[in-house]
Amino acid sequence: MVFVSHDRGAVGGGFAGPGQAFLAPRTAVPRLIPGVESFGEYQGSGLTEPTYLVRKPGGQVVQVSLLLHLVLGAVDGRRSVGDIAARATAAFGRTVSPGNVEYLLDNKIAPLGLLASSGGEAGAAQAGQDQAILTLKFRCTLVPAAGVGFLAGLFRPLFIPAFVVVALYSLVAADTWLLCVGRVGPAFQYVLLHPLVLLLVIGLSVLSLLFHECGHAAACRYGGGRPGIIGMGVYLIWPAFFTNVTDAYRLGRAGRIRTDLGGVYFNALFALSLTAIYLATGFAPLLAAIVIVHAEIIQQLLPSLRFDGYFILADLIGVPDLFRRILPTLRSMIPGQPVDPRVQGLKRAARVTLTAWVLAVVPLLAIELGLIVLNAPSVATTFARSVVVQVTAGTAQFGQADIPAGLVSVISIVLLVLPMAGLCYVLLLTGRHGLRAVITLNRRHPVLLLPSVAVALALTAALAAHWGLLPANAGRAAPRPSAARVIIRGPARFPAPVAPRHLAPRHLAPQPRSVTLTPLSAAGFDPLSSPGSDPADENSDLAQYAIDQDPATSWSTQYYVGNPVFGGLKAGSGLILDMGRPVRLSSVTVTFGPAPGADVTIEVGNSDALAVSTLRSFTPVATAEGVSGRHSFLAAGSAWGRYVLVWFTKLPPTGLGRFQAQIFGITVRGTAGPR
Repeated sequence: MVFVSHDRGAVGGGFAGPGQAFLAPRTAVPRLIPGVESFGEYQGSGLTEPTYLVRKPGGQVVQVSLLLHLVLGAVDGRRSVGDIAARATAAFGRTVSPGNVEYLLDNKIAPLGLLASSGGEAGAAQAGQDQAILTLKFRCTLVPAAGVGFLAGLFRPLFIPAFVVVALYSLVAADTWLLCVGRVGPAFQYVLLHPLVLLLVIGLSVLSLLFHECGHAAACRYGGGRPGIIGMGVYLIWPAFFTNVTDAYRLGRAGRIRTDLGGVYFNALFALSLTAIYLATGFAPLLAAIVIVHAEIIQQLLPSLRFDGYFILADLIGVPDLFRRILPTLRSMIPGQPVDPRVQGLKRAARVTLTAWVLAVVPLLAIELGLIVLNAPSVATTFARSVVVQVTAGTAQFGQADIPAGLVSVISIVLLVLPMAGLCYVLLLTGRHGLRAVITLNRRHPVLLLPSVAVALALTAALAAHWGLLPANAGRAAPRPSAARVIIRGPARFPAPVAPRHLAPRHLAPQPRSVTLTPLSAAGFDPLSSPGSDPADENSDLAQYAIDQDPATSWSTQYYVGNPVFGGLKAGSGLILDMGRPVRLSSVTVTFGPAPGADVTIEVGNSDALAVSTLRSFTPVATAEGVSGRHSFLAAGSAWGRYVLVWFTKLPPTGLGRFQAQIFGITVRGTAGPR
């Protein structure tokens, strides 16, 4: 799961100089809404002009100019507009009239949601919460500020430089050892094979994420800031932990970067602790948990979206609102367009870095969204099939009282549904923003209406054709359906030629009709098993359920881990039917489980001895790949045999890292010979 790290609040706001408009003096004394706090000048800023930060009660931080900062500092709920103007004039060094103050209060401060109305609540002009896509929503508190303060003080000594150096050196040594011992692969196989252990590893990864948040809080406290709550919200559609370290904005650049890195540093300490426990106990699943913690570290260091890497980059260049400057940066790159003030006001190094970040992130996000749209049908189909597989597996596991495996299936369903819901949410909002932008553009420039409609229709038609919704091959001859691929082992056998009716002799016997044939018995067929590592038992005790004509019962293979080709243990396995007499097949209809991915061959032979030589003596008559559900195999050739073999060479998925085939029913049609 994706978990967003520390929360600094959205940073916005504008810059203003003294206005020239004259407004009638206010009769009421201006007051700020309760909880507004000034952080002072933004240290290490990448802006050419000094920038001041103000925190709103909800945690959002806004940027203001020096003049707005002075006016806000003079508003205390007792001073009149004239008094505020006098104090601002003295501090600013230039005349600030009461009319200037009125203008700033009404047109700059009130829209930021900082000014209280006559009733004491936030003014009606307040912008409200940040409605951008990439923000945390539906927040709730997990640990209150008092508890976070206690934890931050407890872990604060872990940021002593000497301890940090020793910890990082130990992490490098532990990771080197982990790569050299070669035990990670078997550890993951063991975890995937045991659902209860898998739940333990998932729990450790969640605990690591919570410890990550403690790292941000402790780093903020070490630098002199006051961390707020640790909570949980929704980022896009994912559950997300966060720590309110907005107070880090009052720190210098080094203190803010320490706060940014505090989370991954605590992840590293958590990984070291797991390594120590593994060395003491030898409990192999801990190695899998260590690898997952390292994956969390890599994810958090990505500078895209709002992971820790985003805040690290923002603090390095001194620009706290990177996402809000994407569109201004792109507009400023258009030849002939003036440079946006939000870009022009940056120092050269910050501007170059911001432009490079925009040129890297925007195409990456656009390509990802484009690929999702282009492959939407296949993504939706795979999603639906995967959900069906997990629901089926979970139902069966809970029905068999296998609670750990059932919980793993539930987690798998959640991990399938949440990304799909998040993708739909992002595509919906992106499409809505794009549509609004096009409508606004056409209102400003009506001449673009027809070209916009033409482009929209062309894109829609191209997308529909790509999805196969349009007859793109209209006028062409329809391709002939491909016959089932036939694999022949041993001497080739071909059907005897049939003479045309007008040349056939009158005494030629008619070909026997194809009828439904009833198997006498069924058994698992596993001649390729390896003694000691793979028992030669493919659930023969369940084999009769494949031919009992009851759709509620089924036969299944053993389940294999990590590889759909029988876990890498062998090349195949199957179900063998004893027909009681030699038969020649015309078709075999098999009802498999709902999960796609099974590669199957239908073969006939004359022995059911559990030996490799028996398998070699069988003749394949039909094959199919990636099958699921009800599938009919049309037999080719004229081979006869008493035994019909349903041979699997690849298994479909049935859970997280597990592969297993199911057969709910088999119908055999063909010609029966004498007993």
